Amino acid sequence: MSFSTEVKRELMEAAAEQLPCCAEAQLYGMLLFARDFSPRGIRFTTESAALAELFCALLLRFTPAAAELRRSGRKWEAEINNPGDCVQVLEHFGHAPGEVTLRINRMNFSGECCPAAFLRGAFLACAAVTAPQRQYHLEFSVSFRRLAGDLAEQLGESGLTPGVTQRKGVWLLYFKGSEQIEDTLALLGAQRASLDLMGVKIEKDVRNHVNRRVNFETANMNRTAGAAATQLESIRNLRETGAFAALPEPLRQAAALREENPEASLQELCDLCGGGVTRSGMNHRLKRLVEMAGE
Repeated sequence: MSFSTEVKRELMEAAAEQLPCCAEAQLYGMLLFARDFSPRGIRFTTESAALAELFCALLLRFTPAAAELRRSGRKWEAEINNPGDCVQVLEHFGHAPGEVTLRINRMNFSGECCPAAFLRGAFLACAAVTAPQRQYHLEFSVSFRRLAGDLAEQLGESGLTPGVTQRKGVWLLYFKGSEQIEDTLALLGAQRASLDLMGVKIEKDVRNHVNRRVNFETANMNRTAGAAATQLESIRNLRETGAFAALPEPLRQAAALREENPEASLQELCDLCGGGVTRSGMNHRLKRLVEMAGE
C-alpha cells in the first residue's frame, strides 16, 4: 500500500467522526475537485472502492441525487449523468449551471471547523503525497487556474503556502518542505501520517549526521596515513644518504617516534613524548624532516 493510500484511509477514518457541517464541507471539496463537476455530468474517480462508496454515501446524505458506482480498469467511478440531478447538486452548493469557471463558494463553510474538512475533501479528490523515505512531496492537481488560486488562498489562510506550477494543462499546488507537509497532514486530520513523516525525517537526519561524521573521520585517517607515509619515506632517505646523523636531536627524536608508530596521529606522537611537545611543534618537526629529505 502506498503512503498516499494510507493517508487517504486515515482521512476517511477521521471523516467518520466529524460534525454534519464538516461532512457536508468535505463533500463539497470532493465535488469541486472531482474529475467532472458541471451541469453535463459529475464524476468522482479514485483507486479506492471505500472512498468511492464514501462519496456516494455523502452525496445521498446531503443532496437529492444518487451516483452510479462502477469499476473502470483499476479505478472506481461514481457518476451522475442526469443533467437535472447535476444541476440540483450544483445549486445545492451555490453554483449556477451557467458558470464559466469554478470558484470556491465559502458560503458552504458554516463553522470555523469546516475549511479544514473542505480541504480534506479536496485532498481525497485530487491530491497525492509521496512516501517520505523517497522524498518530501505533496501536491494537489487542479484543472482550472482560478480554482487553483482559490485553493492556494484557502491553504494560505491556514498558514500553508504551496508552490504553484502548470504541467500539461493542469495546475499543481505543491509542498516540498517536510515541515509544511507535516502541518498539512495534521490540518487535514492525518495525525498518524504526520507523525510517521516526522519520525522518518528524524531518522534521516541522524543517518546523515552519522554519515557525515564517518566521512569526516575517514578523510582525516586518509590524510594522516598519507602524511605518515611521506614522512617515513623521507626518514628512510635521510638515513640512506647519511644525513640523519647530522640532524638536531629534536628532529631525530621525532623521526624515531614516527618510525616506531607509523599509524599514530600527531597528538598521539606528542603524548608519546611525555607532553613536552605541542601538536603544532610535532607537525613542524615532521615537516622539516620532509623538507630536508627533499633538499
